[in-house]
Amino acid sequence: MKLKKYMVYLDDGRDCFKLAIPAKDEKAARQYVAGNGEIIAVKNITSEFPISKSKVFDALKAASFGESEIDFIIRTLDFTEICDMN
Repeated sequence: MKLKKYMVYLDDGRDCFKLAIPAKDEKAARQYVAGNGEIIAVKNITSEFPISKSKVFDALKAASFGESEIDFIIRTLDFTEICDMN
């Protein structure tokens, strides 16, 4: 299941804010935030924000995550294809 990265800009009537959302397409990103305010814009940021698998691994290791937990997280990232190869 390949996911892309989207930045969704919302106005809840009091504040404006942005959320980074992993989704298969723009429609799914919009559905994810539905009911949380008016959607102002949705931007595909997949190429602008690469996520390095090795950096995620290093960060999890430094945070004292266990080997099994790291494996689950890294395999989930692999499954969704949200990370770069390195």
